[in-house]
Amino acid sequence: MERAFDNLKQALCSRGDVAEIGAAELEAFAANCTVALAVGGFGSRLRSVTDHEGVNKNALRLPNGDTMLERTIRMYRDAGFRDFVALVFHQADSVVNLLGDGSHLGVRVTYSYDPAIPVGRGGAIRTALESGAIPTDKSLIVHNPDDVIVGYPGSFPRDIVAAHLAAVRLGMVATAVMVEGMHATYTGMRVREGVVEEVVAYPLVPVPAHVGVTLFSPAAYGSFVELFDLHQKMDFEGVLFPLLSARRLLYSVFIPNECWLQVNDEKSLEKLFALCREEEATTDR
Repeated sequence: MERAFDNLKQALCSRGDVAEIGAAELEAFAANCTVALAVGGFGSRLRSVTDHEGVNKNALRLPNGDTMLERTIRMYRDAGFRDFVALVFHQADSVVNLLGDGSHLGVRVTYSYDPAIPVGRGGAIRTALESGAIPTDKSLIVHNPDDVIVGYPGSFPRDIVAAHLAAVRLGMVATAVMVEGMHATYTGMRVREGVVEEVVAYPLVPVPAHVGVTLFSPAAYGSFVELFDLHQKMDFEGVLFPLLSARRLLYSVFIPNECWLQVNDEKSLEKLFALCREEEATTDR
């Protein structure tokens, strides 16, 4: 099975060159970039927890008093980013009450509300572009805070910006942050002529997966108006990505699998709780 997966990996994933930038180049990019926090979703698989607390899942208090929203903001702030917009809908007040204008975090936070119905990340970005909440002359990073970056070796913002700037020089307009694959949530088996020959628990399936973080250049913004209306829920990953891919305008940058924690159910939330306890214990030493 390992050999088969390796062959699949070779067929599906050939990384680009590793790009690097200096402090001045990162500072210049950050000064002309907005970070959009996609926090409008219902978080259906966690509503038994969040509805009890009356909060959006990204504003849920973790055991150390932190939230996924604040973790995400601090990560970018520490790399020099100062301008944030929260794309809100479900339990929007809990996000606004948590972040305010962002001054207590040393950043600027504004808000863009979905229309009367949820319109997905594609519609949310279109709404924010048309209202001016996302400036059309600045670059954009869209980050789902429940895609938590953990234990990253270095500066996550610096590395993804370096890759995006390299992509722009190649004529690309967007860069998707990815991992090389995901562990299956089941026991995998290799079967030949009906006979099970190998069993692997939770195998790593080497199909590159988007981690919920994307960088856009202003050249991509017209596509949001072209592709997304405000009468239905549409996420840009399923609509815009295929178009950009067909036009060879979408680049990728990879991070280690273990640095991505997708918090979308109670099991992954408990994993984040445990991580926070470990971080708190380390800080207290």
